[in-house]
Amino acid sequence: MHIKRIEIKNWLGIKELLFNPGKINKVSGDSGTGKTSLVEALEKIFTNRNRRTEVIRHDADEAELFVELDDGLQTTRKVRSEKADYLKVKHDSKAVTSTEAFLRKLINGDIFRPIEFVQKTAKEQTEIILNMLQIDWTVDGIKAWFGEVPEADYQLHILQILKQIETGYYAERESINREINLLRANIEGIKRDLPPNYDGTEWKDVNLQSCYKHLSDAEESNKRLREAQSVIDGLSLRIDDIKRRAETAAEEKRLEYSRQRDSLRSQINRFEEFIQRDQAIIDDTERRILETSTQLDNELEQAIERLKIQYQVKKQTAREEIRQSSEQSLVFISEYKEQIAEKRATLVSIDEHERKDLEKITDHEANLIAAEQSKSGNAQEVISNLVWVDSEPLKAAADHAASMKEYLREWERMNDIIREKLAPKEERSAELTVKIKTSRELPKELLKTASLPVEGLSVDEQGRIRINDTLIDGLSEGESLEFAFKLAKAQAGPLKVICVDGWQNLGSLQREIIEAAKQDDYQYFVLETVDGQDLNIEIVEG
Repeated sequence: MHIKRIEIKNWLGIKELLFNPGKINKVSGDSGTGKTSLVEALEKIFTNRNRRTEVIRHDADEAELFVELDDGLQTTRKVRSEKADYLKVKHDSKAVTSTEAFLRKLINGDIFRPIEFVQKTAKEQTEIILNMLQIDWTVDGIKAWFGEVPEADYQLHILQILKQIETGYYAERESINREINLLRANIEGIKRDLPPNYDGTEWKDVNLQSCYKHLSDAEESNKRLREAQSVIDGLSLRIDDIKRRAETAAEEKRLEYSRQRDSLRSQINRFEEFIQRDQAIIDDTERRILETSTQLDNELEQAIERLKIQYQVKKQTAREEIRQSSEQSLVFISEYKEQIAEKRATLVSIDEHERKDLEKITDHEANLIAAEQSKSGNAQEVISNLVWVDSEPLKAAADHAASMKEYLREWERMNDIIREKLAPKEERSAELTVKIKTSRELPKELLKTASLPVEGLSVDEQGRIRINDTLIDGLSEGESLEFAFKLAKAQAGPLKVICVDGWQNLGSLQREIIEAAKQDDYQYFVLETVDGQDLNIEIVEG
């Protein structure tokens, strides 16, 4: 099926164009004369797609496009600025329904401009080719494959969707594996701080209080045994010590009473000396009076008469003073005698006090020795009833248990990390590995059901296009162009139309393309830019 007639009015750079194309049509002219406008008009008619925002000429209100095919199908499309666009499709021999969909099926895709295809990026080319591969799939099928509907752009081709799913799962697994590695490093860090082969279940239920109670009871029992043995072993020593202390106390008492006797005797002697001294004074009273009187008489004789009376008074005063002194000495003597009698009475009683105090010391010594002997009997009973326990193993075991229990918190934290964080992430990572494997294997299986449009074309596991095992972006310019023409022909619908842009740039390939075009059943529109030339359409092959 070919285009028989084309009419274009007020469309982009074309004000009005009418011609009947042949099999190979060469459209030439300078830039802006309407070459591309012609191709875009054909696109608009069959795909209703605009490559530009404004397509109506500036001096018009609407653009009209008309195409008649060699089977009698006529299509009229009007693009209006003030009202809705208009489309009419008619055929004398057949009814046309759902006109837009019907027109799109005539060209069956976007590739009827192979040069434009070559100029696209590898990603864009891949998307176009994948869309040509008809692979049946449903969202329910994806859910059955993966157990869920993964996040992806479901407007893309199924192979691209699977690649997006794989990428998403891979990224999620990488993120989870990083977290797993961090968790494992954290766990290993905790393990390094734990004793080798530490098992918290072994120490979790150990009762430290019971361990130390057992140890305390053993130590208390041993302490009582040691004390009892010490009592028995030290009995004779303690009795000797008691005797020594009693003897010392008695000696101290003897010395104390001896000192008291000496002191009393000294005091008695001193008082007796005092008596002798004062008695001498008494005995010498008359002599001293006579001597004093004689002396005063002598003084009196030598004194003038007027002093006689004065000296008489002095004599009388001296007598009185001497007599008073003697009387005072009598009193002192009496007091000293009383004190001597008292001291002598005390001296007599000291012997009795000494005897009683020594008896007390002896009694106290006996009581202490009896008490020690009683303790010794009790200690022997303790030794008979108690058994010595080696507490060192008990202490070592209790201390070891206490030390091990100190690690329980970290051990439990490590197990919480393993149970609550690591295990779910490892499970999810393993699940993602299965899903990634599924997303990588599915393209192989799906491609077995797809028919490839061009010989030598293949799609690898990652959804990349290869031509004879070469990635599409690794083809040479000639190989790319050859493949583009093959692809354009393979995907063309009932309307076998191919448009070639940039004809002037193809050089020696022009002849090859023309010769090949003459041998096939496709209709060609070849666009060539010629500087300074108006739009010209030449039918190379009728």
